[in-house]
Amino acid sequence: MVLLACACVMFTACQNNKKKNTPEAVTEAFVKAFYTADFTNMYEYSTKQSQIVVKTLQSSMKDQQARLEEMNKREVEFVETKVTMQTDSTALCDCSFKVDGQAKKSQWELMKENEEWKVTMVLP
Repeated sequence: MVLLACACVMFTACQNNKKKNTPEAVTEAFVKAFYTADFTNMYEYSTKQSQIVVKTLQSSMKDQQARLEEMNKREVEFVETKVTMQTDSTALCDCSFKVDGQAKKSQWELMKENEEWKVTMVLP
């Protein structure tokens, strides 16, 4: 009986992880982290190559404690996130959302890294 319960818990955990490893879920997690200056999650949901951009953003905010606190309090509400293009290893997501009630739209490129979807950003 205990073995059956453990199997059910592991199955549920795996299913939840699959739902979180979609281009849409990763885009939403990253966008929320981006607009709330949650650098820990920005690192988690971006590609290794993109982490230099996150590091640059983080460094630029280092001496702006008041601005960081303001950003940390932002409310991000998603209206729609949809995949507009997807292959086995890349995806493009359009995201409509609100930040503190103000409507915003963005488009994000994602790629698979170690079988997980990650947002990719590069400096121009």
